[in-house]
Amino acid sequence: MMIGFIAFCDMRGNVERIIHSVPEDFLRKGMNVGSVFEDAARFGRLLEKSGQRTVSDYMELKQEELLTGPACAVQNRAGIQMAAMTLKKSQNHLLCLIYSTQDNPVRSVKWIEQCIALYEEPEFAEPKEYGQGYYEIQRMNNQLINYQRTLAKTNAELKRILEEAREAKYTIEILERDPLTNLYMENVFYDRAEALLKAEPEMEFDVIAMDVERFKIVNDVFGRAAGNRLLTDLALCLQGSQTKEPSLFTRARADMFFALVPRDEGMHENLRCNIENLLENYPLSMRLEVKIGIYQMDDRTLPVPGMCDRAYLASESIKGVFGSSIAFYNESLRERLLFEQRILNTMEDSLKRGDFQIYLQPKVEIATGKLIGAEVLVRWIHPEFGLISPGDFIPIFENNGFIYSMDLLVWEKACALLRKWKDEKRECIPLSVNVSRRDIYHEDMIQNLSDMIQKYRIQPEELHLEITESAYVKNSQQMREVIMRLRKLGFIIEMDDFGKGYSSLNTLSELPVDVLKMDLEFLRQGENTKQREQIMQFVINLANEFKVLVIAEGVERADQADLLKTMGCRYAQGYLFGRPVPSEEF
Repeated sequence: MMIGFIAFCDMRGNVERIIHSVPEDFLRKGMNVGSVFEDAARFGRLLEKSGQRTVSDYMELKQEELLTGPACAVQNRAGIQMAAMTLKKSQNHLLCLIYSTQDNPVRSVKWIEQCIALYEEPEFAEPKEYGQGYYEIQRMNNQLINYQRTLAKTNAELKRILEEAREAKYTIEILERDPLTNLYMENVFYDRAEALLKAEPEMEFDVIAMDVERFKIVNDVFGRAAGNRLLTDLALCLQGSQTKEPSLFTRARADMFFALVPRDEGMHENLRCNIENLLENYPLSMRLEVKIGIYQMDDRTLPVPGMCDRAYLASESIKGVFGSSIAFYNESLRERLLFEQRILNTMEDSLKRGDFQIYLQPKVEIATGKLIGAEVLVRWIHPEFGLISPGDFIPIFENNGFIYSMDLLVWEKACALLRKWKDEKRECIPLSVNVSRRDIYHEDMIQNLSDMIQKYRIQPEELHLEITESAYVKNSQQMREVIMRLRKLGFIIEMDDFGKGYSSLNTLSELPVDVLKMDLEFLRQGENTKQREQIMQFVINLANEFKVLVIAEGVERADQADLLKTMGCRYAQGYLFGRPVPSEEF
């Protein structure tokens, strides 16, 4: 806001008439202009120096000269920097202009120019002869015309500025939107969400994250145009599911969407139904899964990006879980994620320190109890967190790829143990080690295994390789090629967890495996135990036909062992025969 005034004064700066004042009480008639400023003497010197200037002197100056040249920089009693200008009006009167130097320079200049043109009023002088007023009226008319011209120019300039502002606003709106879905860009969404939360402090909100599983496959197999169409359709589903205003939506990155919506359970159900209806007959020949995470806002001090992260983590928690499409962020999920982060923060140091130890669990002949081998299992004994369960860290390592580094360590420890037994003239039994599905993708895996066999001078058939059945199903072609190369080198291949969820008889016929490890969990799944026993009997018979050795794992009771004997299953592994123990104790 412009701060200043225009007034007619006598030669000592006493106000005789106020022409214009902002604010209105800035100046009063009769007061001395110098009293406005901290240094009245400095203003007095300005009167002496600049009191001889005329209007034309100022109108010829450039903008920067008008602001800094003839003006006197002074400070008012409120501490605001001001500038004072004086123009000679008559022998005994001055026109004083005072304005703030803190205002926009261009705006200040226009204000000064308009004031000079507008208030070029009659000079104070002695009474003139009758008839002289005619000329004064003419002068006033001329001044009015000048004022009208100035006003017209100002209106034209204002119109131009408004038009530019409209164009700029339109351009900004375009830049704020995702060109594909017309949703807000991510940073714009965060800014507007922060503003909305401040504007509605009493309203409860939810942050929703929506993500497409395996979206890269859509682009790779069906093309980017099909992927873009899917994203557009999902954006419409998200927007069309809102039940209350105000709501905000963004396509944050690739296939990730966020929304800030007023809390309403109906919104969640609408979104779920809309997506199910969309994907039910979607024209792509692959199964599409969309995962939705919801953070029911309970901490408004958290930055909006942090809220979106929590919703995203909720959606991530059901990735790969069939039949689950919506998950809510809660404290248990938060604790699990924090625990996972601690694991990620310490895994490399633990590997270097040797915190990962191998345990052995025996494999026996059921009828005699004779030891025929052992499975090598890994245990993480952390110096701060103690014993960490494999069920907690192995899925994390499989997701981030660290599993290969850990498996290399386990394989080498197993090979070293076999060498130790040989050197100590002990009777050796084959050891089986786990091979993760992520290990298959490493081109140097076969070479590393071969190098270890040579380094520790053991035979390949003494190191059995256990590969889970799920890995066979998900990577069948690549798995087949890897297994063929490993068997050619002499390694024994065991299929682990057969019957735990992906069982297929084709797996037995297609993949050349030596040992089938059948999980007794199959017998404990649901009802129809008798029918399940018949299926297990059929699998054992079929494996015998293919000359594949069968080992039942998870045997905990004597009656289970007896049942296996009657079925013709000769070998078993489980708590009945021994729990995993450190290699020295084994």
